[in-house]
Amino acid sequence: MTRRTAVGTVAVALAGALTLSACTGGDTSASASPSASAADATITVATVGDIGLEPLAEEYMAENPNVTITVEEQAYAALHDDLQSELVAGEGAPTIAVLDEAYMPSFVGQSDGFVNLLDLGADEFEDSVLPWAWAEATNANGSATIGIPASVSGLALCYRRDLLEDAGLTGDRDELSTLMGDSWEGFISVGEQYTAATGGYFVDTATSLLNPLLQQAGVSYFDTDNTLALPDVKAPYATAVAAATAGISSGTTQWSEDWTNGLYDDRFATVLCPSWMLAYIESNAPEDFSGQWDVADIPGEGGNWSANFYTIPAQVDDETAQAAYEFIEWLMEDEQQLARFQSVAALPATPSLYTDEGIQAYTNAFFNNAPVGQIFTKTAEDLTGAPYYSLNNATVRTAVENVLTKVELGSIDQEDAWSEAKDAAKAANGS
Repeated sequence: MTRRTAVGTVAVALAGALTLSACTGGDTSASASPSASAADATITVATVGDIGLEPLAEEYMAENPNVTITVEEQAYAALHDDLQSELVAGEGAPTIAVLDEAYMPSFVGQSDGFVNLLDLGADEFEDSVLPWAWAEATNANGSATIGIPASVSGLALCYRRDLLEDAGLTGDRDELSTLMGDSWEGFISVGEQYTAATGGYFVDTATSLLNPLLQQAGVSYFDTDNTLALPDVKAPYATAVAAATAGISSGTTQWSEDWTNGLYDDRFATVLCPSWMLAYIESNAPEDFSGQWDVADIPGEGGNWSANFYTIPAQVDDETAQAAYEFIEWLMEDEQQLARFQSVAALPATPSLYTDEGIQAYTNAFFNNAPVGQIFTKTAEDLTGAPYYSLNNATVRTAVENVLTKVELGSIDQEDAWSEAKDAAKAANGS
């Protein structure tokens, strides 16, 4: 078995021992499609770290000698910030930029800076990829799509089975899901049982619950006319506040040194984790920690934390844009999507592939051999809502989550939480 670690959308992408079949699922085109472009084309592809494109680019060039592809790996913030500067300057952008969903609202709002992939035939993918992922790269009226969903992450519950068992609760992933009853109220109830038994914290931070609650409700902070839609947020926010005031969360800031230490020093028993977080937890673990972490389905219907999109900034001539799109088309074929999963565990955005044996059989030894291929694809596919994300969504989200943190730390009373959150959202939105 081979172990590869890849940089992902925050720090790392999911890595682990893969025992995957080489078979492909569904209908595929030829293993490498000759380019329809007669002219020579030079394509640069900007990615956040290693997302498994380098060997595929080599394979594509071998079959298409008129095409030269260079894959440029960059840091997460640098890629997106540099691209923003390049869009403003009108020059310097890569031919293909593989962008994270957190930045998509901003870039969709600047769709004139990108090739409208619908003009190149991208509607061929609309019915085959996850609907919520397609919506994230498409403008409100559906007239422009700037990105093809390259991969998703899903969302699961990573938990310390040893701590739950010591608390007299179950460490079995299926029994834990049954105990929670597939609801966030059940999650909070189990957390209260854990805290009562141990005096410790059940979850790292209550703020991590709010976004999946909003996703499952299919709402965001804005209507499609870019006006604040706070009434839609109230019910999910109330559930997050209930977790924040139940005494089950540690209030530890994610990605801080304290948080990383807390993954192993028994400070909290669970974290909400996308697929790429597994590698971070494993790579920072002390020796002989294997098997103490496990993975279960999250409560509610689905979840995701980060997706990637193939985009073509509009700084290329028509022939190069066509050649770049043909490369993207080839990458979206089943065989190449499954090859990326096998290489760096990038979950395909095409749910028809989720029944492939290579994905269904994928387990992670460090996480007690959890069937993470099944778990993460299930949560990605179960997510049916496609919330609208305004340009200002991230700013308002941060302001609302900051209020939730204050509730969690006891500096804002529970009865004042919603009023404070509304005021913070309006101030962040400049209204």
